[in-house]
Amino acid sequence: MGPLWIVNIIISLLIIVSLLYVLKTFVHTRSVVRSRLVNALIIFTVVFIIQNLFAVYLYFDLAESYSADMAYQLLILNLLGLTGFSIFVYVARH
Repeated sequence: MGPLWIVNIIISLLIIVSLLYVLKTFVHTRSVVRSRLVNALIIFTVVFIIQNLFAVYLYFDLAESYSADMAYQLLILNLLGLTGFSIFVYVARH
């Protein structure tokens, strides 16, 4: 497993940690304000956590079969995803 694959896995794990923080925030908000929007945001967050858990598994699996060229392309997608989720965490906090 090359360094780019490891970076992809670390980024996905960072996204999962940030999503868990957002999920905690939404669950706390749900205890104060019960609304369909908050419930939908909780479901939305859980789906993204599952997606990123699957991505970590996929990166482990792909690292055995594909070269660093594939890891580089996935790294770009992961960095864009991390940027999006960073904005999502910022919005969820405020």
